Amino acid sequence: MLRASLIYSVVVLAALPGCASGDVSDSSSSSSSGETSSGEPGSVVPGYGDGAEDPGGVPGDFNPSANPDESVDCGRQNFNVERKPASILLVLDRSASMQDDPNGDEGTPSKWDIVVPALQEVIAATNEAASWGLKVFPQGDRTGTCTEESFPRDILIPIAANNATTVNQAITSTTPEGDGTPTGDAINKAVEYLQTIQNDDPKYILLATDGDPSCPKSDSDEYAVQAVTNAAAVGFHTFVVGIASQESKVKALNGLAVAGLEPREDPDPLAPRFYLAATKDQLVTSLLTITGEISTCLFPLSAPPPNPDHVGVFVGEQSVMHDATGTNGWNYTGPDMMTIKLYGSACEQVASSGAGSVKVIFGCKDDPIY
Repeated sequence: MLRASLIYSVVVLAALPGCASGDVSDSSSSSSSGETSSGEPGSVVPGYGDGAEDPGGVPGDFNPSANPDESVDCGRQNFNVERKPASILLVLDRSASMQDDPNGDEGTPSKWDIVVPALQEVIAATNEAASWGLKVFPQGDRTGTCTEESFPRDILIPIAANNATTVNQAITSTTPEGDGTPTGDAINKAVEYLQTIQNDDPKYILLATDGDPSCPKSDSDEYAVQAVTNAAAVGFHTFVVGIASQESKVKALNGLAVAGLEPREDPDPLAPRFYLAATKDQLVTSLLTITGEISTCLFPLSAPPPNPDHVGVFVGEQSVMHDATGTNGWNYTGPDMMTIKLYGSACEQVASSGAGSVKVIFGCKDDPIY
């Protein structure tokens, strides 16, 4: 199942601060004329001050210790919210070597003909669950390897919601005519761009390339690995999709995949750590796996809870316990307590049970849920 294609509705039942056992007084029963309980217009009720409305009843019975906030019933409010989408910046290698077949020869299909249809298929399928953007590298056509003209510059398509059609049209208009493979510089530019996006959506880089970086010429592999390492250090993990048959290219892609902190899982220690793209079907499978992993169980809340310790999270009728370790349960993602994340079996259960399966209940300040 493609997790990224699922959008879950969460019913958040938020209780207002301060529970009281009594019913809320009907505001329509209060006098709108400014009369006191004695019927004398303009009288001031002791303890309220000039211009305050009479709360009703006999002034002598008024309890000055009552806090207005605590006299309000815990009226529950329902919020329908959607799971927080992931933002994915596709960094696509358009070097001329993408015109070769997967073995590096002039056969068919070319690496470009494998990569492009697969990318477009998955981008279209995940349009509602992921916000896509596009960066291509190198720049220009036949500008010479590692020249200033080929240096990766602007983001071709900025990340946006429901952006699949725009991104796919840009990919269709792109040709593999660039010289050199400045992978490190492309990742650095991607990070510069992602840091300008002012929201807390999870952000990832999806690097699609056919092997060895070639710029700068002296230490291109190390330079690219360092760029991916730096990206991960500031919160942007990199998934690596590659087409490579030569040992040197496999080694380079493995290094990038491990540095990006999102290597492909395989029980075989000798298996490639990057996602394979030798055929279109294989690449589609790899991309669906990636988008499934990116589609985390993040649920934004409309407001922070009155008491962060009095929050209940349920998947169906089963309660999910709070787990600050992020192993198996739920936890807040930040100090603002505006987003919760499910982990472990709870997240897996949500993915399998579908929309409407998650409920979050805000308890009052003195109202534990469990």
